[in-house]
Amino acid sequence: MKKILILFSFLIFGSLSLKAQKVECTTRAGNIPYMFSKEKQDSINTILAINSPYCIRAYITVFADDNGSNRADTDANILANFQFMVNSFQTHSICFMLINIRQINNTDLNNHDSDTEEAELNPFRITDCLNIFIHRSLPGNGTAYAIPNTYCSLDGVSYNIATMGHEVGHCLGLYHTFQKFGNPSVQENVTRNSGNACYNCTTQGDLLCDTPADNDGGVNGSCVYTGGGTDPCNGSSFAPMTSNMMAYGNFLCRNAFTTGQGSRMRSTIVGNATINDLATNDIVYRPSSSNSTITWTINEGFETARDELYISNYVNDAYNVSGSAVRRFVSKKVYLRPGTHFYPTTGRVHIKTNPYCN
Repeated sequence: MKKILILFSFLIFGSLSLKAQKVECTTRAGNIPYMFSKEKQDSINTILAINSPYCIRAYITVFADDNGSNRADTDANILANFQFMVNSFQTHSICFMLINIRQINNTDLNNHDSDTEEAELNPFRITDCLNIFIHRSLPGNGTAYAIPNTYCSLDGVSYNIATMGHEVGHCLGLYHTFQKFGNPSVQENVTRNSGNACYNCTTQGDLLCDTPADNDGGVNGSCVYTGGGTDPCNGSSFAPMTSNMMAYGNFLCRNAFTTGQGSRMRSTIVGNATINDLATNDIVYRPSSSNSTITWTINEGFETARDELYISNYVNDAYNVSGSAVRRFVSKKVYLRPGTHFYPTTGRVHIKTNPYCN
């Protein structure tokens, strides 16, 4: 719950106005980088070659106050941000499936302290989905809480067009391009020559060598780096990728991931069991075997497939939805075979194609 802070302002010969600088991203990277062993990566590379693109289920929760006022964002703006994110990921064989956008009226979570109240999101997380929460206010523009993770939060008032993809990048295993690890923190050096004594791009920064070293400098309106500065090892000048989604600077410039970032995200999807649960299979049959009729009378749930979803595929094995149950069926193609029975009373059945995964 929120702590009430009483602030006393003293006016001396006029008024005094103080405004704190809002941090763009408050994701906690930790002191130990998230890495794969060589054996694990070799195994993952074999799987990656035959199973992409990967389709990630996403569920968006937008908060409002208890009485429904002060909604954190509109559906239209959320969808615009979601589409921008989709476009940034699609060239890296990662696509998304939007299960639903729902509104939750909760003043406390609408004004959320992500630094201290992360656990308050737990009752609202949808299993096997990447949960994107949108609040009226946060300490920063957004946070993924940890790397990797199955949920993130966005500030619906101050987030920008690149924030959703940035936080989802963290969820799928990416670090900031200017990340520092160790105690004391060590700066990533500019060189990409593995024979150079200053070479450390595999252990510092975002752990990737195809993203140039970044010291989090400025970026102007023409997407030109203006930060200047040199690395501490050999004095080489920084020249970061100003279009990178995991950088800071001018958000209007950020719309791309590198090949290495795409590979790391796909490796996280395959190699991390919790993240792998977010991905839907290409073809799904429900029931998945004979003699296993499915009946839903309460609760909300979904059935998904990237390409083809078959309902009541087996003879005499029905799929029933009734009562107050809410079921969502999402795929490029949804087949309702004989034995499918939808007759909810206060519940709902939603059947839709997925436009976000080619």
